Amino acid sequence: MRIVEWSGHPVRDAPPVTTGPQSAMGQSSQMLGPATGTEHRFGSLLDPLAARHARQRAHAEDLAGAAGSGELKGAVKLGGRHASTDLGSRLGDEWLLVHGLYTTAGPISRLLLGPAGLVALTSLHLNATVHCRGDKWHAEKEVKPGGRDDPHGRRHGSSVEVSLDDHQGRSPSVALNQAADVLEKFLRSAGLDLRVERAVLINHPRPGEDQWHRPTVQIFGSAYDFVSWLHKLPKILDRGQKRQVEKLIVSGDH
Repeated sequence: MRIVEWSGHPVRDAPPVTTGPQSAMGQSSQMLGPATGTEHRFGSLLDPLAARHARQRAHAEDLAGAAGSGELKGAVKLGGRHASTDLGSRLGDEWLLVHGLYTTAGPISRLLLGPAGLVALTSLHLNATVHCRGDKWHAEKEVKPGGRDDPHGRRHGSSVEVSLDDHQGRSPSVALNQAADVLEKFLRSAGLDLRVERAVLINHPRPGEDQWHRPTVQIFGSAYDFVSWLHKLPKILDRGQKRQVEKLIVSGDH
């Protein structure tokens, strides 16, 4: 598998009509934004011990939310690194992996081009159980007793919810679908009626496959499952067509 780093102006719905200087949008490596605040109500808790436990749990959630931005940024970076390594050992030279493509609707951190066409890929590695219901996503992270996320020294572990929404409040599937839609429209404007497949690869242990319900993108819990799915897709591009698509996308002149 060949790997290229993308650079250039963000991909638009259609090529600009006029020529002239364009200001490139700042590319953010953070695809997943900070967790939103959660309102906690203790007034209805009559048991002082229960109230104390609830406050401790809420404090742990606040700590997880405050660290969420950096943690999720690292999850995307680490997930992408794992994906590049895993896919590089499983896919042949007929596949091209484009790093960091940016559209006017947001980034596509990994874009695969091969005989089966184009696949927009988001990869996560965050050591948590990922929940998905339609376009609503979150993760549950285990808090170890006495760990840095547990300042109160509890004897029993618990879990905290981590938002997977980006800074615009979009879940991983919404963000990926919007960016892939822009890429599809751009290709169509250039005369290529080519669908962009969308996939999220969660490549950490125990990703939580039984917690994914009616997703709007393909979700995979391992690189093996993802590659198996790729090989089952119909081959729609020959070598010349792949070169045409590669030149159009990788040139960066949008």
